[in-house]
Amino acid sequence: MDFELPEDVRNICDVTRDIVRDLLPLEQQFVETGEVPPIVRQTLVENGYFGMALPEEYGGLGLGALAQAAVQIELAHLPPQFWTELRPLMGPGAKNIIYHASQAQREQLLPGMATGEIGIAFALTEPNSGSDPGSMRSTAVRNADGWVINGSKTFISNGKKAKYVIVYAYTDKSAGTRGGISAFLMPADTPGFSVTGTIELMGTATPGVFELSFDNCQVSADALLGEEGQGFRYALEGLNEGRMNVGATAVGMGEFALQLAIEESKQRPAFGGVISDFQAIRHYIATMATDMRAARLILLDAAWRYDQGDKRRELASMAKLFATEAGSRTVDTAVQIFGGTGYCRGFAVERLYRDIRITRIYEGSSEIQRNTIAKELLR
Repeated sequence: MDFELPEDVRNICDVTRDIVRDLLPLEQQFVETGEVPPIVRQTLVENGYFGMALPEEYGGLGLGALAQAAVQIELAHLPPQFWTELRPLMGPGAKNIIYHASQAQREQLLPGMATGEIGIAFALTEPNSGSDPGSMRSTAVRNADGWVINGSKTFISNGKKAKYVIVYAYTDKSAGTRGGISAFLMPADTPGFSVTGTIELMGTATPGVFELSFDNCQVSADALLGEEGQGFRYALEGLNEGRMNVGATAVGMGEFALQLAIEESKQRPAFGGVISDFQAIRHYIATMATDMRAARLILLDAAWRYDQGDKRRELASMAKLFATEAGSRTVDTAVQIFGGTGYCRGFAVERLYRDIRITRIYEGSSEIQRNTIAKELLR
């Protein structure tokens, strides 16, 4: 059994590590201004990162789940705001387009997505429908010109910049969750669509995530994504990869926190020596390193198996659950090692502490992951 990454994946990780090293010094400018320096996006576009998960025939890199996970571990050393536009392009919405869009839809969207010209938003969550998508209230009613969409969505990443919104709505309430929800590719300039609010977050995204409103939005018949009534299945299918992506982000954040904590412990003076001389700190570091190695292995195993066709939901859920919780424990301990300075703005561990917290919530909370794992094992 070979636990080493394939050579091509190692190569792109090496390149990514160099890019991250070059971009990290710009974090201070971002902290001071609240604006991501334009060179960050330019660098990611020029090096093909917007197309990581997109097929090569449409200008993407065509990376599999393993490569995407490994690259995201490296990118996660950066402030999330530096690469927030990349995540929707690797998440459920993008996967729905790749797997289920018509040829015309793919040709219309994927090349522009790969170059960063076309942003997308995944609009599933509603004010009264988070972990339970079946309770959504958005509807799409067929008429002579296609479909009329009404409803609202909340906590939508990239909602303000997206040129296309992937909207999930009931097309037949009587058919229930499994047969009554459909997905639509709606242009953001559709009359009746509006961004009605911005939800500011404690970390992860600037300025935040968005509330969307759909008021009699008329879309054409060919806006339907895939088959009518299959939207819920598509969303769940895409969430497998989305959950591994979140796990990869948590592994990257946790590993970076561990690295920072080791460096700090070796140079922070205390009682005539440095704090790494003390057993308590050494035990912290040993536990952190063990947690992160286990998280990396369980994540990469799930991603590798996914690429081999083993797409069991419990494996993705296990990877997200363990990686996000282990990463959170590690970041928390890193703040403890830094002491008071770890709680001060301007230090990377403080930023990591705020940013990693959401990984245990979005793309399915830890509680939902445990439910999914148990449900799959008890079938």
